[in-house]
Amino acid sequence: MKLINMVFIVDDDPIHQQIAQIMIERQGISKDIRTFSDAQEVLDYMKQHLTHPQHLPDVILLDLNMPVMDGWDFLNEYAGFQEILAKPIKIFVLTSSIDEKDKERVRTYSFVTGYLTKPLSKEIITHLAV
Repeated sequence: MKLINMVFIVDDDPIHQQIAQIMIERQGISKDIRTFSDAQEVLDYMKQHLTHPQHLPDVILLDLNMPVMDGWDFLNEYAGFQEILAKPIKIFVLTSSIDEKDKERVRTYSFVTGYLTKPLSKEIITHLAV
């Protein structure tokens, strides 16, 4: 399993953030894990570091249902600048939603790598490092 340099967990629930962080650390996939409760903060960060690949995450775990800016708003705004980022970023939607409509809608974003359901498991985490 290959090591992921940097992972961003974007979720408004601190318990889910902590579970994801612990699971990733236990699997030894990444040592640089950053958590965000606000999706806009992540977008602003990435826009500031567009041309600095060492500051950009390799993987983003994105919750869909968040207050203020939800995962859909994040994906729509990210779509506008993702092609000019200094490196490709794998985005995995990580949600408690099992709604087939959400899965179909996520598939319309070609830059989204996968749709994962909470809670994270050891098996799910192995997909991140592929």
